[in-house]
Amino acid sequence: MRALALLAIAFVLATGAFWATMLTAPPKSVAKGQIIPAVHIPLVAGSKDPDRYDADEGDVF
Repeated sequence: MRALALLAIAFVLATGAFWATMLTAPPKSVAKGQIIPAVHIPLVAGSKDPDRYDADEGDVF
């Protein structure tokens, strides 16, 4: 029973230390907010890659 109490106390202390750190000195993101334009690739119905395997068609190669 004492080991369980020590484990609970250690968990509470670690959780408190974590949240104290996050609230006082949160991590800074290094990601930039760049907007990347989307590339439009038109899909043509008749243009299939002959080397591509399609499980729905049943042929292997």
